Amino acid sequence: MILRSCSSHKPSTLFSAHSGELLTCEESSLGWGGQAQRSQVTPVLLGPPGPGTSVMQVMASDADDPTYGSSARLVYSVLDGEHHFTVDPKTGVIRTAVPDLDRESQERYEVVIQATDMAGQLGGLSGSTTVTIVVTDVNDNPPRFPQKMYQFSIQESAPIGTAVGRVKAEDSDVGENTDMTYHLKEESGSGGHVFKVTTDSDTQEAIIVVQKRLDFESQPVHTVVLEALNKFVDPRFADLGTFRDQAIVRVAVTDVDEPPEFRPPSGLLEVQEDAQVGSLVGVVTARDPDAANRPVRLRFPSLPSRSWLTE
Repeated sequence: MILRSCSSHKPSTLFSAHSGELLTCEESSLGWGGQAQRSQVTPVLLGPPGPGTSVMQVMASDADDPTYGSSARLVYSVLDGEHHFTVDPKTGVIRTAVPDLDRESQERYEVVIQATDMAGQLGGLSGSTTVTIVVTDVNDNPPRFPQKMYQFSIQESAPIGTAVGRVKAEDSDVGENTDMTYHLKEESGSGGHVFKVTTDSDTQEAIIVVQKRLDFESQPVHTVVLEALNKFVDPRFADLGTFRDQAIVRVAVTDVDEPPEFRPPSGLLEVQEDAQVGSLVGVVTARDPDAANRPVRLRFPSLPSRSWLTE
């Protein structure tokens, strides 16, 4: 049986019939660094931590005489958030309780820490504070293309430097951990380096650009492999595999009606000065370079009225 007689002005005593000890009656409230009983702090936890990683230390104060009994002896415990964090009952050091805190799954944790005086014994006073823990990002997610194939089309007359299209690999990380570069790997038979790729630094998109003249008749379709790589790779996550991904890009070249071509493009024809009217001077050949290869009609754009030539 415990008899309690307390005064708000001065400490009194309580007597435990079980132990026979004379203890100071606790009338002082607990404080957290001179603040109110409930306060808000926001430490930043560099992820991903392993279990037992120290996050921060919380300290409460007690106005009772620490040299007299256990009135000022504080014990810390977790009221809310114990599934992810623990607190050392003596030191107030908060540590992680799970092997992996994944920022992509949950970025913020609200942990309620309670301090109880009288070494946590029955009848002790308590106070609590809420700690907001923010898990910062590390590069533990590789880039991934949402699709494995992309298709674009462009006219064969497109000048060098024309953008064919944009493709973006997704990354679950944030900040510089999402920065990436792109490379093109052209397949055999493409004619070699018809396209190049640049990275938009603002959107992290790959911009595929024409860098050689296109020709529908010689190659109507180009197939290239686009590769995305993270710029900054954390060596701690090397066991997760390569931080890169690939996708196939097919570019269809559309036909443009082109003028006929002479074969050869120029030449010299000779005729004797005494040639009879109607004599053959020479043969000129032209063809349609388009895929349809339509018939070509030849004519002189202009002839003098007294010309000695006929078509």
